[in-house]
Amino acid sequence: MRRVSINDQIQKARDTSRVYEISLFDDKTAVKLSDDDNVVVKIGNRIGYLADIECDVKNESVLLDSTKLAEFPADKYRLEIWIEKEGRKYIYPDKDQILLTLTNNLMDVEGDLINVITIEQLRKEIAESGGAGIPVAGKDGKDGEQGPKGDKGDPGPQGERGPAGIDGLNGHDGKDGKSAYQIWLDLGNTGSQQDFIDSLKPKVVENNNVSEVRRAPTAWTLDRTTTPWTIWLDNGCGLQFPEYETTGTVYGYGFAENLTTTDFNSWPLIPNVIRASRGAITVEKFRSKSDVFDYWSPATKVINPLQNASKFDWSNAFGNEGTNAGSYGRKPVFARVMFELGIWSETDVLSLGATRKEV
Repeated sequence: MRRVSINDQIQKARDTSRVYEISLFDDKTAVKLSDDDNVVVKIGNRIGYLADIECDVKNESVLLDSTKLAEFPADKYRLEIWIEKEGRKYIYPDKDQILLTLTNNLMDVEGDLINVITIEQLRKEIAESGGAGIPVAGKDGKDGEQGPKGDKGDPGPQGERGPAGIDGLNGHDGKDGKSAYQIWLDLGNTGSQQDFIDSLKPKVVENNNVSEVRRAPTAWTLDRTTTPWTIWLDNGCGLQFPEYETTGTVYGYGFAENLTTTDFNSWPLIPNVIRASRGAITVEKFRSKSDVFDYWSPATKVINPLQNASKFDWSNAFGNEGTNAGSYGRKPVFARVMFELGIWSETDVLSLGATRKEV
Protein backbone atom coordinates (compact mmCIF):
# COMPACT_ATOMS: atom_id res chain seq x y z
CA MET A 1 0.00 0.00 0.00
CA ARG A 2 1.31 3.47 -0.89
CA ARG A 3 1.24 5.80 2.11
CA VAL A 4 2.18 9.40 2.81
CA SER A 5 3.52 11.13 5.94
CA ILE A 6 3.38 14.93 6.26
CA ASN A 7 4.87 16.98 9.11
CA ASP A 8 1.82 19.23 9.58
CA GLN A 9 -1.67 19.54 8.12
CA ILE A 10 -3.08 22.84 9.45
CA GLN A 11 -1.93 26.43 8.86
CA LYS A 12 -3.40 29.91 8.40
CA ALA A 13 -4.30 30.94 4.86
CA ARG A 14 -1.56 33.12 3.25
CA ASP A 15 1.04 32.06 5.85
CA THR A 16 4.15 31.57 3.67
CA SER A 17 6.60 30.68 6.44
CA ARG A 18 6.33 26.89 6.27
CA VAL A 19 7.89 24.17 4.19
CA TYR A 20 5.96 20.89 4.36
CA GLU A 21 8.11 17.77 4.31
CA ILE A 22 6.25 14.89 2.70
CA SER A 23 7.63 11.35 2.98
CA LEU A 24 6.40 8.51 0.79
CA PHE A 25 6.18 4.83 1.72
CA ASP A 26 5.50 1.57 -0.10
CA ASP A 27 3.98 -0.41 2.77
CA LYS A 28 6.57 0.18 5.54
CA THR A 29 9.51 0.93 3.21
CA ALA A 30 10.43 4.57 2.60
CA VAL A 31 10.51 5.55 -1.10
CA LYS A 32 13.92 6.81 -2.21
CA LEU A 33 13.52 9.94 -4.36
CA SER A 34 16.19 11.84 -6.26
CA ASP A 35 16.45 15.36 -7.64
CA ASP A 36 15.96 13.91 -11.13
CA ASP A 37 12.47 12.59 -10.35
CA ASN A 38 9.60 14.65 -11.76
CA VAL A 39 7.40 15.30 -8.69
CA VAL A 40 4.10 17.22 -8.84
CA VAL A 41 1.62 17.85 -6.01
CA LYS A 42 -1.95 17.96 -7.29
CA ILE A 43 -4.37 19.96 -5.14
CA GLY A 44 -8.18 20.05 -5.06
CA ASN A 45 -11.09 20.66 -2.71
CA ARG A 46 -14.51 19.01 -2.27
CA ILE A 47 -15.66 20.28 -5.66
CA GLY A 48 -12.72 18.79 -7.56
CA TYR A 49 -9.21 19.33 -8.99
CA LEU A 50 -7.74 22.86 -8.76
CA ALA A 51 -4.06 23.03 -9.77
CA ASP A 52 -0.59 21.43 -10.04
CA ILE A 53 2.27 22.50 -7.73
CA GLU A 54 5.83 21.57 -8.68
CA CYS A 55 7.96 20.58 -5.69
CA ASP A 56 11.63 20.03 -4.90
CA VAL A 57 13.11 16.79 -3.55
CA LYS A 58 15.57 16.92 -0.66
CA ASN A 59 16.84 14.11 1.57
CA GLU A 60 14.52 11.72 -0.32
CA SER A 61 11.43 13.73 0.75
CA VAL A 62 9.09 16.03 -1.20
CA LEU A 63 9.24 19.67 -0.06
CA LEU A 64 6.05 21.72 -0.49
CA ASP A 65 6.76 25.43 0.09
CA SER A 66 3.74 27.22 1.59
CA THR A 67 4.51 30.25 -0.63
CA LYS A 68 2.93 28.21 -3.42
CA LEU A 69 -0.31 28.10 -1.40
CA ALA A 70 -0.44 31.86 -0.83
CA GLU A 71 -3.29 32.46 -3.30
CA PHE A 72 -5.51 29.69 -1.95
CA PRO A 73 -8.35 30.87 0.38
CA ALA A 74 -9.24 29.22 3.68
CA ASP A 75 -10.69 25.78 2.93
CA LYS A 76 -10.03 22.06 3.30
CA TYR A 77 -7.78 20.80 0.49
CA ARG A 78 -6.85 17.33 -0.69
CA LEU A 79 -3.38 16.52 -2.06
CA GLU A 80 -1.91 13.74 -4.17
CA ILE A 81 1.77 13.23 -5.04
CA TRP A 82 2.36 12.32 -8.73
CA ILE A 83 5.83 11.04 -9.68
CA GLU A 84 7.05 10.38 -13.22
CA LYS A 85 10.11 8.12 -13.38
CA GLU A 86 11.40 5.66 -15.96
CA GLY A 87 8.30 6.11 -18.11
CA ARG A 88 5.89 5.17 -15.33
CA LYS A 89 3.52 7.25 -13.23
CA TYR A 90 3.23 6.69 -9.45
CA ILE A 91 0.45 8.29 -7.36
CA TYR A 92 0.64 8.57 -3.54
CA PRO A 93 -1.37 7.70 -1.50
CA ASP A 94 -3.25 4.95 -3.34
CA LYS A 95 -6.26 5.33 -1.02
CA ASP A 96 -8.01 8.70 -0.47
CA GLN A 97 -5.83 11.82 -0.39
CA ILE A 98 -3.74 13.91 2.03
CA LEU A 99 -5.89 16.43 3.92
CA LEU A 100 -4.47 19.95 4.31
CA THR A 101 -6.52 22.64 6.07
CA LEU A 102 -6.00 26.38 5.54
CA THR A 103 -7.85 28.23 8.31
CA ASN A 104 -9.08 31.84 8.32
CA ASN A 105 -6.66 34.54 9.35
CA LEU A 106 -7.71 37.90 10.79
CA MET A 107 -8.01 39.43 7.32
CA ASP A 108 -10.50 36.73 6.31
CA VAL A 109 -13.04 37.73 9.00
CA GLU A 110 -16.12 39.22 7.35
CA GLY A 111 -16.40 42.95 7.89
CA ASP A 112 -16.66 46.32 6.22
CA LEU A 113 -13.16 46.29 4.74
CA ILE A 114 -12.60 42.89 3.13
CA ASN A 115 -14.96 40.14 2.01
CA VAL A 116 -13.46 36.75 1.14
CA ILE A 117 -15.20 34.16 -1.04
CA THR A 118 -13.91 30.61 -1.43
CA ILE A 119 -13.68 28.77 -4.73
CA GLU A 120 -16.50 26.49 -3.53
CA GLN A 121 -18.73 29.46 -2.68
CA LEU A 122 -17.99 30.97 -6.09
CA ARG A 123 -19.02 27.74 -7.82
CA LYS A 124 -22.21 27.67 -5.75
CA GLU A 125 -23.03 31.25 -6.81
CA ILE A 126 -22.53 30.24 -10.44
CA ALA A 127 -24.80 27.21 -9.95
CA GLU A 128 -27.54 29.36 -8.38
CA SER A 129 -27.42 31.72 -11.37
CA GLY A 130 -28.08 28.80 -13.72
CA GLY A 131 -24.61 29.03 -15.24
CA ALA A 132 -22.83 26.09 -13.58
CA GLY A 133 -19.77 25.15 -15.53
CA ILE A 134 -19.33 28.60 -17.17
CA PRO A 135 -15.74 29.80 -16.63
CA VAL A 136 -15.26 32.98 -14.60
CA ALA A 137 -13.13 35.50 -16.50
CA GLY A 138 -10.16 36.91 -14.67
CA LYS A 139 -6.77 38.20 -15.75
CA ASP A 140 -4.91 35.75 -17.95
CA GLY A 141 -2.51 33.59 -15.96
CA LYS A 142 0.82 32.31 -17.22
CA ASP A 143 0.73 29.21 -19.37
CA GLY A 144 1.30 26.08 -17.31
CA GLU A 145 3.62 23.26 -18.29
CA GLN A 146 2.16 20.38 -20.26
CA GLY A 147 0.66 17.88 -17.81
CA PRO A 148 1.23 14.12 -17.99
CA LYS A 149 -0.69 12.29 -20.68
CA GLY A 150 -4.01 10.92 -19.47
CA ASP A 151 -7.70 10.81 -20.25
CA LYS A 152 -7.80 14.58 -19.92
CA GLY A 153 -4.96 17.07 -19.93
CA ASP A 154 -4.22 18.96 -16.70
CA PRO A 155 -5.21 22.67 -16.58
CA GLY A 156 -2.51 25.30 -16.18
CA PRO A 157 -2.11 27.38 -12.99
CA GLN A 158 -5.05 29.43 -11.78
CA GLY A 159 -5.10 32.95 -13.20
CA GLU A 160 -4.99 36.10 -11.09
CA ARG A 161 -8.22 37.33 -9.50
CA GLY A 162 -10.08 39.73 -11.79
CA PRO A 163 -10.92 43.30 -10.66
CA ALA A 164 -14.11 43.78 -8.68
CA GLY A 165 -17.12 44.80 -10.76
CA ILE A 166 -19.44 47.73 -10.06
CA ASP A 167 -22.39 46.91 -7.83
CA GLY A 168 -25.66 46.65 -9.76
CA LEU A 169 -28.84 48.48 -8.87
CA ASN A 170 -31.09 46.90 -6.28
CA GLY A 171 -34.09 45.21 -7.84
CA HIS A 172 -37.67 45.74 -6.70
CA ASP A 173 -39.08 43.29 -4.17
CA GLY A 174 -41.41 40.82 -5.81
CA LYS A 175 -44.80 39.88 -4.44
CA ASP A 176 -45.01 36.67 -2.45
CA GLY A 177 -46.78 33.94 -4.39
CA LYS A 178 -49.46 31.67 -2.99
CA SER A 179 -48.38 28.40 -1.41
CA ALA A 180 -49.58 25.11 -2.86
CA TYR A 181 -51.71 24.72 0.28
CA GLN A 182 -53.40 28.10 -0.26
CA ILE A 183 -54.12 27.28 -3.91
CA TRP A 184 -55.72 24.03 -2.70
CA LEU A 185 -57.96 26.03 -0.34
CA ASP A 186 -58.83 28.52 -3.11
CA LEU A 187 -60.10 25.60 -5.19
CA GLY A 188 -62.80 25.02 -2.57
CA ASN A 189 -61.07 22.45 -0.38
CA THR A 190 -61.05 22.68 3.42
CA GLY A 191 -58.69 21.30 6.04
CA SER A 192 -55.24 21.62 7.58
CA GLN A 193 -51.87 21.47 5.83
CA GLN A 194 -51.70 17.80 6.82
CA ASP A 195 -55.08 17.29 5.12
CA PHE A 196 -53.58 18.86 2.00
CA ILE A 197 -50.56 16.52 2.14
CA ASP A 198 -52.87 13.55 2.70
CA SER A 199 -54.88 14.59 -0.36
CA LEU A 200 -51.78 14.01 -2.51
CA LYS A 201 -51.66 10.34 -1.54
CA PRO A 202 -53.21 7.94 -4.05
CA LYS A 203 -56.38 6.10 -3.03
CA VAL A 204 -57.77 2.78 -4.23
CA VAL A 205 -61.33 1.44 -3.93
CA GLU A 206 -61.70 -2.16 -2.80
CA ASN A 207 -65.12 -3.67 -2.05
CA ASN A 208 -66.61 -0.16 -1.78
CA ASN A 209 -64.05 0.75 0.92
CA VAL A 210 -61.48 3.45 0.30
CA SER A 211 -58.01 2.48 1.56
CA GLU A 212 -54.67 4.26 1.30
CA VAL A 213 -52.01 2.82 -1.00
CA ARG A 214 -48.57 4.42 -1.19
CA ARG A 215 -46.07 3.40 -3.80
CA ALA A 216 -42.81 4.69 -5.24
CA PRO A 217 -43.11 8.06 -7.04
CA THR A 218 -43.43 8.49 -10.81
CA ALA A 219 -43.81 12.30 -11.10
CA TRP A 220 -43.21 15.51 -9.15
CA THR A 221 -43.93 19.21 -8.90
CA LEU A 222 -41.67 21.99 -7.62
CA ASP A 223 -43.01 24.29 -4.88
CA ARG A 224 -40.92 27.49 -4.74
CA THR A 225 -43.08 29.16 -2.07
CA THR A 226 -41.24 27.31 0.69
CA THR A 227 -37.71 27.87 2.01
CA PRO A 228 -35.99 25.62 1.20
CA TRP A 229 -37.91 24.83 -1.98
CA THR A 230 -39.91 21.58 -1.82
CA ILE A 231 -40.32 18.88 -4.45
CA TRP A 232 -43.72 17.22 -3.94
CA LEU A 233 -43.93 13.70 -5.35
CA ASP A 234 -47.11 11.96 -6.46
CA ASN A 235 -46.85 9.36 -3.68
CA GLY A 236 -47.35 11.99 -0.95
CA CYS A 237 -43.66 12.45 -0.09
CA GLY A 238 -41.78 15.73 -0.15
CA LEU A 239 -38.06 16.23 -0.85
CA GLN A 240 -35.90 19.18 0.29
CA PHE A 241 -32.19 20.06 -0.07
CA PRO A 242 -31.58 22.54 2.82
CA GLU A 243 -27.90 23.02 1.96
CA TYR A 244 -28.99 24.43 -1.42
CA GLU A 245 -32.23 26.17 -0.38
CA THR A 246 -33.13 27.82 -3.70
CA THR A 247 -30.45 26.57 -6.11
CA GLY A 248 -32.13 26.05 -9.47
CA THR A 249 -29.51 23.65 -10.79
CA VAL A 250 -30.04 21.33 -7.80
CA TYR A 251 -33.85 21.41 -7.82
CA GLY A 252 -34.12 21.42 -11.63
CA TYR A 253 -35.73 24.87 -11.99
CA GLY A 254 -35.32 25.82 -15.66
CA PHE A 255 -33.99 22.43 -16.76
CA ALA A 256 -35.62 19.82 -19.01
CA GLU A 257 -34.32 16.32 -18.26
CA ASN A 258 -34.35 12.97 -20.06
CA LEU A 259 -36.01 10.54 -17.65
CA THR A 260 -35.26 7.38 -19.67
CA THR A 261 -31.44 7.34 -19.52
CA THR A 262 -29.88 4.57 -17.44
CA ASP A 263 -27.15 6.72 -15.86
CA PHE A 264 -26.86 9.35 -13.10
CA ASN A 265 -26.31 13.07 -13.55
CA SER A 266 -24.63 15.31 -10.97
CA TRP A 267 -27.53 17.81 -11.12
CA PRO A 268 -30.46 18.38 -11.17
CA LEU A 269 -31.14 15.70 -8.56
CA ILE A 270 -34.83 14.83 -8.93
CA PRO A 271 -34.50 13.09 -12.36
CA ASN A 272 -32.18 10.52 -10.72
CA VAL A 273 -35.01 9.72 -8.27
CA ILE A 274 -37.59 9.16 -11.03
CA ARG A 275 -35.16 7.09 -13.12
CA ALA A 276 -34.51 4.85 -10.13
CA SER A 277 -38.25 4.58 -9.43
CA ARG A 278 -38.91 3.52 -13.01
CA GLY A 279 -36.06 1.02 -12.92
CA ALA A 280 -33.85 2.82 -15.46
CA ILE A 281 -31.22 3.35 -12.74
CA THR A 282 -30.65 0.03 -10.99
CA VAL A 283 -29.23 -0.90 -7.61
CA GLU A 284 -26.34 -2.53 -9.49
CA LYS A 285 -25.63 0.72 -11.36
CA PHE A 286 -25.57 2.62 -8.06
CA ARG A 287 -23.25 0.02 -6.54
CA SER A 288 -20.43 0.77 -9.02
CA LYS A 289 -21.04 4.50 -9.65
CA SER A 290 -18.85 7.27 -8.19
CA ASP A 291 -18.14 11.01 -8.48
CA VAL A 292 -21.76 12.16 -9.12
CA PHE A 293 -23.09 12.45 -5.54
CA ASP A 294 -21.52 15.78 -4.43
CA TYR A 295 -24.88 17.55 -4.02
CA TRP A 296 -26.54 14.76 -1.99
CA SER A 297 -25.90 16.51 1.30
CA PRO A 298 -26.52 14.69 4.61
CA ALA A 299 -29.08 17.47 5.28
CA THR A 300 -31.30 16.14 2.45
CA LYS A 301 -34.78 15.68 3.94
CA VAL A 302 -37.67 13.41 2.94
CA ILE A 303 -41.05 14.68 4.17
CA ASN A 304 -43.70 12.07 5.04
CA PRO A 305 -41.46 9.08 4.11
CA LEU A 306 -42.89 5.68 3.20
CA GLN A 307 -40.21 3.79 5.14
CA ASN A 308 -38.33 4.55 8.37
CA ALA A 309 -34.64 5.19 7.67
CA SER A 310 -33.76 5.60 11.37
CA LYS A 311 -33.74 1.81 11.74
CA PHE A 312 -30.45 1.64 9.80
CA ASP A 313 -26.89 2.86 9.96
CA TRP A 314 -26.22 4.27 6.47
CA SER A 315 -22.47 4.98 6.84
CA ASN A 316 -21.38 2.18 4.48
CA ALA A 317 -24.41 2.04 2.16
CA PHE A 318 -22.39 2.79 -0.97
CA GLY A 319 -22.02 -0.59 -2.66
CA ASN A 320 -18.56 -1.33 -4.05
CA GLU A 321 -15.60 -0.35 -1.88
CA GLY A 322 -13.94 2.89 -2.95
CA THR A 323 -16.92 4.36 -4.84
CA ASN A 324 -17.72 6.73 -1.96
CA ALA A 325 -14.32 8.44 -1.85
CA GLY A 326 -14.84 10.75 -4.83
CA SER A 327 -17.95 12.37 -3.36
CA TYR A 328 -16.52 12.61 0.19
CA GLY A 329 -19.07 10.50 2.03
CA ARG A 330 -22.29 11.63 0.34
CA LYS A 331 -23.13 8.56 -1.74
CA PRO A 332 -25.02 6.76 1.10
CA VAL A 333 -27.46 9.71 1.28
CA PHE A 334 -28.88 8.71 -2.11
CA ALA A 335 -29.45 5.14 -0.87
CA ARG A 336 -31.20 6.48 2.24
CA VAL A 337 -33.52 8.71 0.17
CA MET A 338 -34.36 5.82 -2.19
CA PHE A 339 -35.41 3.77 0.84
CA GLU A 340 -37.48 6.56 2.42
CA LEU A 341 -39.31 7.20 -0.86
CA GLY A 342 -40.23 3.50 -1.14
CA ILE A 343 -38.13 2.95 -4.28
CA TRP A 344 -35.60 0.52 -2.77
CA SER A 345 -36.44 -2.22 -0.29
CA GLU A 346 -34.70 -3.32 2.92
CA THR A 347 -33.09 -6.15 0.93
CA ASP A 348 -31.71 -3.61 -1.56
CA VAL A 349 -30.15 -1.27 1.01
CA LEU A 350 -28.76 -4.11 3.12
CA SER A 351 -27.03 -5.44 0.00
CA LEU A 352 -25.40 -1.99 -0.43
CA GLY A 353 -23.92 -1.97 3.09
CA ALA A 354 -26.61 -0.42 5.31
CA THR A 355 -26.87 -2.18 8.67
CA ARG A 356 -29.80 -2.57 11.06
CA LYS A 357 -29.37 -0.78 14.37
CA GLU A 358 -29.70 -2.77 17.56
CA VAL A 359 -33.05 -2.24 19.28
